[in-house]
Amino acid sequence: MSAQVNDRELAVARVYAESLLALAEERDAGDRVLEELRGLVALQDRDPDLERFFSSPLVAQDARSRTIDKTLQDEVSPLVVDALQVMNGKGRLGLLRALAVAYRQALDEKRGRVDVAVTSAVPLTDSNREKLRETLARVTGRQVRLAETVDSETLGGLIVSVGDRKIDYSLASDLRRLNDQLLDRATREIHFTT
Repeated sequence: MSAQVNDRELAVARVYAESLLALAEERDAGDRVLEELRGLVALQDRDPDLERFFSSPLVAQDARSRTIDKTLQDEVSPLVVDALQVMNGKGRLGLLRALAVAYRQALDEKRGRVDVAVTSAVPLTDSNREKLRETLARVTGRQVRLAETVDSETLGGLIVSVGDRKIDYSLASDLRRLNDQLLDRATREIHFTT
């Protein structure tokens, strides 16, 4: 899902996502619906005209409704078609991308999964990756999916981000803290001697 969604879009889409997830789980189709939503977002990524069609106020609601029925009926489950029709009826079909993100978040929450972003100076070894995953699983109480990034400016150590929390165990961070402490100490000493 290449384009970003903002917090307002996500908040609105979350209402639709949670309803869709509840219905999907009743039918044991939670993961399938997620894949269908990802497929629709990928289709929008390949064809930006489709996203404009879904979100344009210049396109009549009934024209979008007919297009959804005609083109998606055999491509996605009736649950997804119905959700899109509800969103279209409320003028919210432009939130399809946000719906996919909110649905994935709700499904992950329900299944006890969490995405963790890890930045390191060098690629993690398989052993380090597994130890990190086990440690984070114990700390979060969830199944951890790691998204790894290598950034040589990290110098050493790790930067771990879980949701809104960021834990910086990098050498670069330690050096910044040490620099700040030295500057603070030097400033105090200058003030003390004057």
